Amino acid sequence: MKFAGSGDKGPYYAKFCSIVQSSGTGKSRLMTELRNKGVLVLYMNLRDPSDPGFPMRDVVPARILTEDMGCTQAEYTARCCAFFTAIFQTLQKYLSDEFPRLRSQASGPDAAIKSWNDEMCDMRSEARTKFFQEVQDLYEKILDKIKLSKPEEKTDSAAPTAEETAVKLGSMSLTDGKIMVPKLEGESFVKTSYNNMLEVLKRIFNKKDRDMVLNHDPKLVIAFDEAHPLSNMSIKGFRPSHIVGRTINCYSKNCHASVWVVFASTTSQVAHFSAPQMIHDSLRVAVAGQLVYPPYTHLGWDQLADPLSNISANDVAKFSHIVGFGRPLWKSLAGKFTIAEIVILAAQKLCKSMTFDLTDTNQALAILSQRFGLDICFGHPDAVSYLEKAVASHLRICFSTTEDRTWTFTGYPSEPFLSCIASILLHRTPDSLANALAVLKRKADGGMVEIGQSGELASRLLLLLAKDLFIRKDPSQDVIMDIHHVGNSDADLIDCQKVPVIDFLEYLFGETFWSELAEAKAAFQHAYINFSHWVAMTEFISPRISDQTDADPLSARCSAEEWTLRHWHRTSAVQCCHLQPLVDKMIPIYFDDPALGPNDLDRVSQIFISDKAGKNCHEQDLRFVTRKHDSIQCLSNLPYIALLLDLNVKPKLEVTFPKKEPNHVETDRCLRIYASGISDITFPVLGQHSEIATQLRGLVSRQKEAPSQTTLEALVKFGSTARLRNLQWEAQDA
Repeated sequence: MKFAGSGDKGPYYAKFCSIVQSSGTGKSRLMTELRNKGVLVLYMNLRDPSDPGFPMRDVVPARILTEDMGCTQAEYTARCCAFFTAIFQTLQKYLSDEFPRLRSQASGPDAAIKSWNDEMCDMRSEARTKFFQEVQDLYEKILDKIKLSKPEEKTDSAAPTAEETAVKLGSMSLTDGKIMVPKLEGESFVKTSYNNMLEVLKRIFNKKDRDMVLNHDPKLVIAFDEAHPLSNMSIKGFRPSHIVGRTINCYSKNCHASVWVVFASTTSQVAHFSAPQMIHDSLRVAVAGQLVYPPYTHLGWDQLADPLSNISANDVAKFSHIVGFGRPLWKSLAGKFTIAEIVILAAQKLCKSMTFDLTDTNQALAILSQRFGLDICFGHPDAVSYLEKAVASHLRICFSTTEDRTWTFTGYPSEPFLSCIASILLHRTPDSLANALAVLKRKADGGMVEIGQSGELASRLLLLLAKDLFIRKDPSQDVIMDIHHVGNSDADLIDCQKVPVIDFLEYLFGETFWSELAEAKAAFQHAYINFSHWVAMTEFISPRISDQTDADPLSARCSAEEWTLRHWHRTSAVQCCHLQPLVDKMIPIYFDDPALGPNDLDRVSQIFISDKAGKNCHEQDLRFVTRKHDSIQCLSNLPYIALLLDLNVKPKLEVTFPKKEPNHVETDRCLRIYASGISDITFPVLGQHSEIATQLRGLVSRQKEAPSQTTLEALVKFGSTARLRNLQWEAQDA
């Protein structure tokens, strides 16, 4: 452990760390699962009394640390010290009572730890209730002692100085007129109880490994779940988190005892429980050089998903399959609640509301981001606040933070069940889609949402919304397509159902699409698509393979067939990385043809899409699109589709398909579609949905316009490009 190895004068402030992640990702389980690593776990939940979530609120610690915040900072400091003192004394009593009993059974510390954890990590156990009641009784007695030990304040008719006021309010000490490290009322009580606990329980805390070296792995973890109330400003102008952090600091200077505190929350504020670098609202003074650990953000994903080989490609739309992808929350609820209850809960968590209003900016952006991969522009004045709110309240995932925590990298990863919920809400009423797109237009016009370099966002919207509308035109019975669905886990989610390629292309491009393509229609008669959301790639489809023989085996390239089939299984389509040659998107195709044999890997192909949004026609580029390219390498005997969307030129639809030569195996037989303009001439479906056409045209037109904030950016970044906007200073007078 870094902290333990740093010595008494090490750079770290206190032994606590943070878990920051959105709801349902397994934060609570992660903390309680430490019991299986031989760690004593004292779990406490501080959630708001009005929050019915699970694990339930622990009333005693929540009341002491988060309620009645009209007290002064000194009074709250005494409460924190009394609370931690009571915790250490109660732990000492409980665990020291365990040893005599277990010693008679020839058991050691590990058995005592297991016995403790089995009771205390059961959220409904009587042992937890009894433990916290004893903490409550001790806390009240200790708090009275701390108050009695506090020296009486001097009375002086002279007005206090600013420094004296700071001392009074913040319990700070004065030396030569300078504010020093604040004094902690009750600190001696905390240290004494902590050291006594370590001494009595030294068989646990001084455990050595096989080489007789002192083991610094965590031995006791005090876990505060739903810890964000500690970040709220009190009535008296201090933050409880600062005082809690100081209390932990006062006893954790004993670097040789591995007692850690973990704060978990959906809000990033729990990563800011460190000492401020200047006198803050809490009037605390930071000791120079005291650092903190970066927040812990890495939690598992797809923990409960079906293995690829366990389900047929024809059954991937089933609720029981789709619900296993993404955060473990959804699958953990299956079997305990009805499908309708799980769907409603997911919708409420995504929108952070019991009602759904897609004129609300945060709700609309959450729903669109989950499915269409909205990227938030770095540097936009609203970006940081939006991202923090999205992680805390709208299920956006925190991937990582910068070391100083000034920026958080977030997104909506592939989570098909949540994508289906987003789709249900997006099409719930006739006005829902229009309202959401209006919000998107405002944010794109303001420059907060990235629209791409070549119409990538417009293309994602066009293709997936067309599929949404197609499957809702004539839905099958018993599919899950509304939030009140009544059915069983074998029901299909409508947005994950397979859709015939022939019917979809006819819906997208018009009834006459196949009129002169009989051979192509026959080639794709068993072909299906099923994408419900977009996911983004960060490297080429076919990456360069490392020559290192000892490289991580998981770094090897997935085969083209498995890559495609895995996307089919979780109903995802791909937005390629910006530098990917020839193509910008991939949609999986599955051929449900018994003649191809039983192996699903032999039945997959692709739709490759190239996006264009320039002023010039790019029809000639379509002939260069091939899956044989070194950056793609998706070879197959099955035909595929190449679609070029030239969205900013005059409407046109051109389709070609090569005739198959007799007795010749063709590995690159391709249906090539050139579709230009955003018009009902090219896309007849847009004639029935004018609001979609209007918004798509707006997004494409913005490809050639600089948003207002980028105009200033261009003027102050002279020479950053060879474009006139970065060179021609006279343009600002135009």
